[in-house]
Amino acid sequence: MENGGFVMELEDSKKADKQTESDVVASTPTHTFEEAVSLVPVGKFHYYMLLVGGLCFMTVMVEVTCVSIILPSMKCDLVSTVAEQGMLASSGFLGIVLSSHAMGFFADTWGRIKTLRAALAFAAISSLISAFSVNIWMMIFFRFLTGFLISGGQACVFSLTGEFHGNKSRTKHVTLLSGFLPLSIMYLPTLAAFVLPIRIETVIFGMKFSSWRLLLISNCVPSLLALFGLFLMPETPKYVLIQGQHDRALEILRWMFVKNTGKPVSEYPVRHITIQNNGANLANITGIKDAVKLVWNQTAPLFYRERCLHTINICIIQFVVLGIAQGIFMWFPTLLNEMVSTKDFPVDVCNTLSNMDPTTNLHSDICNGIVDLFPFMVIAAVGGAFTFFYLFFSFTIDMIGKKNLILTWIIIATICVALLHWITNFYVNIVLLTFTMSVGNVGGLISTISMEFFPTNINAMGMCFVMMMGRIGAVVGSNVLGLLLFDYCELTMWVILGIYAVVFFMSCFLPVSKYEQRNKVVHATSN
Repeated sequence: MENGGFVMELEDSKKADKQTESDVVASTPTHTFEEAVSLVPVGKFHYYMLLVGGLCFMTVMVEVTCVSIILPSMKCDLVSTVAEQGMLASSGFLGIVLSSHAMGFFADTWGRIKTLRAALAFAAISSLISAFSVNIWMMIFFRFLTGFLISGGQACVFSLTGEFHGNKSRTKHVTLLSGFLPLSIMYLPTLAAFVLPIRIETVIFGMKFSSWRLLLISNCVPSLLALFGLFLMPETPKYVLIQGQHDRALEILRWMFVKNTGKPVSEYPVRHITIQNNGANLANITGIKDAVKLVWNQTAPLFYRERCLHTINICIIQFVVLGIAQGIFMWFPTLLNEMVSTKDFPVDVCNTLSNMDPTTNLHSDICNGIVDLFPFMVIAAVGGAFTFFYLFFSFTIDMIGKKNLILTWIIIATICVALLHWITNFYVNIVLLTFTMSVGNVGGLISTISMEFFPTNINAMGMCFVMMMGRIGAVVGSNVLGLLLFDYCELTMWVILGIYAVVFFMSCFLPVSKYEQRNKVVHATSN
């Protein structure tokens, strides 16, 4: 028979041990996630992540805009009507629009890294298949599928990058990330200038393997490099913490600290992070009803009363700026070809547009390998200008502020649109058109504001929703704005000026992050 006194003593001892453990946990200093990630200095890992995220961005832009570069060459092998060519040109954007919401959902429930890996891998396969298209409809389908799969490579990357940074470095690095978009505008025409003039007589699978097919295959290089880079990266610690995995999140932060500083783990001062556990998880889905409920639970918070007006405002501005920028850029190569032929004569942009036939094949010699490289050089120069604008944004954004930069750039674009009515010099018009199209750079700043505005548990969904609205604007702009410019150029230009005025007013009400508000208060107090 057991000694009752011994049993009671043992139970008291266990209680004392538990109390001691709880006292140790209670005595351990705790940090919020923002404090914990801010204690990791910016270093090698962050620059590596910037490169990988930038390659993801380049992949999206290259895959959806390459069609406009290969279209003249493609027509040599694939018989197509003007309507079919228009469908092909917008198929990638349409795919992005239709999948953006789903990509945001998967990024918030399955993880940022897993979603990006799957998206880039399947998009690369689809793009490679499209290079071997035997007819225009096969090409349209696989370019649509590529766009459908690649959409995660843009909005998800904003969340991925932002969640590895603290307040002080987040805005700058997300803005630098956006700078990889115009780099793709430099990369694509430069690559095309080398590849498209190549005469290839090879026949594969019974089809002529022309240089435009080689260009499509070459466009997969950024995607494959980004995919390789993603397999060497961990999931974001903030997302992991939201899923309730405290120890894993702390382990990732410690790993980042060691990578960036070269110091031992013991010097990282964080021992405990305030638990956040309100994220959605695919493991909770047991049927269609649960899946629908989860999608709704991830989407509805975007329009809760406290953020509904801001969400709508952000989406409308993104729709407009990307719609105008992409609408002009889509027809820029066509306009550029016509302007080159008349550059020695004093003709303004609207007169050039009204006197040309957009359905005319301006590259009749391209099938014989005769390619005019001057338009490619101009487009690459435009991409270089856009890259400079993004660098300017990233290094001045903390001093000027996101909202002020947006307002300033809208004013600059408005002035340029107005001047296009009267300027007749070819080179000045190219500069004005470049600044007019650069209003699309504002989309990157809008995305930065969105990333800080939406909470972590719906951040990727919010970002993808905003980018989806921007892509819808790009599709509408590509198909509508071009036609309006050809038929009603003067009126369309005045309408754009009016739209810019409205967008300027709406931009005054964009949300400001708590960090910026605190900085303003500190700055005002110090003065």
